[in-house]
Amino acid sequence: MSGYYEGDLIRPLGLVTLYFGYAEAQVITLIEMLNECGLKITVSSTASFGYKVTAFSDALKPLTCNGVKEIQDILAEAKALLEQRNALIHGCIFTKGRVVPNDSTKNQFYVTPEDLTALADKIFNWKERLDSKVQRQLIPALRDN
Repeated sequence: MSGYYEGDLIRPLGLVTLYFGYAEAQVITLIEMLNECGLKITVSSTASFGYKVTAFSDALKPLTCNGVKEIQDILAEAKALLEQRNALIHGCIFTKGRVVPNDSTKNQFYVTPEDLTALADKIFNWKERLDSKVQRQLIPALRDN
């Protein structure tokens, strides 16, 4: 068991929150760019991040152009990242990194500042990989059609 206190966890938890915000903003931007290329992705601006990712992925299903499979694989990774984020953000984090989920069917678990920093890094890298694939492969392919 770790000896972490709430103060030790605040900065890395803030990075998790901040980087998920960046990821959602990037997904919104990519959806807008794809709409401008003729791929219609209809999703409310108030929809959850998970729903936006699902709508994005669903819109790619009929496409056969280069990079679509890789983009769908990247989008599928969001589910596990969101589950981790939601367990942290919607749970209670106590001294020593003990996390008690608000969902009583879930077990408590422990996090360290390093765990939180790793999750923040994963979502940031996820956002960058998605952006790169969409802008370097999918958008040019859609423009060529």
